[in-house]
Amino acid sequence: MKLVIIAAGRGSRLSSISNGIPKILIEVFNQTLLEHLIENCVSVGISDIVIVTGHKSEMIHDYISKNEFNINIELAYNDDWDLPNGISVLTSKNNIPKNHDFMISMSDHFYNDELLLKIKNSDLSNTLVNVGADYKTNVIHDPDDAMKLIIEKDSNLVSAMSKDLLRYNAVDCGLFKCNYEFFSILQEAKDNRKYSLSDACNVLINNQDLGGVNIGDSLWLDIDTPEALVYINKNRKLFE
Repeated sequence: MKLVIIAAGRGSRLSSISNGIPKILIEVFNQTLLEHLIENCVSVGISDIVIVTGHKSEMIHDYISKNEFNINIELAYNDDWDLPNGISVLTSKNNIPKNHDFMISMSDHFYNDELLLKIKNSDLSNTLVNVGADYKTNVIHDPDDAMKLIIEKDSNLVSAMSKDLLRYNAVDCGLFKCNYEFFSILQEAKDNRKYSLSDACNVLINNQDLGGVNIGDSLWLDIDTPEALVYINKNRKLFE
């Protein structure tokens, strides 16, 4: 199973401290976010990753070419990197073997191998896509920017997904396991000028095809702002 890493965007919210470096190359605990992702993958038995690049793609290419990693890395370039992130996932279609399950991760989300394994081992027999769901809504670092979820208790199906939900019981942690058919849903959304991953997920919700996987006590952080970067560096022990 391959992990698709979305790393095409501009990262404008971090631009004041990133010095023009793509978010995936920002260092946390003396390692780039890419290195952390690779370590997680190796730990849970994922041997192939697809990095979807766009803005500043040459910096990511250069970094990979100058370093050695114990994992197979494929690069896919998203010409429309300024559009929302669903287009980046669709860009990776040619890198995923037909009818094979795959995973998706945001490039700027920090988490450990335990969380990755929970999503990797989740069951897709009754859903097309499963999303990591954090029910610890009272400790979300940046709740205003969080992708909020309503998950049905009995079925674990997601019944609503939006950053604008006023009532919700979980938050999307930015990690997904997908059936290959999800590419058809992404294409359907694109054809309707709906370009984000959440747009495609809302198509799944209408079909009762999006499941939520409870991540339990696992911690993660969206490192999308200078404040988040300061927070994780001040709270290293929480994330190790």
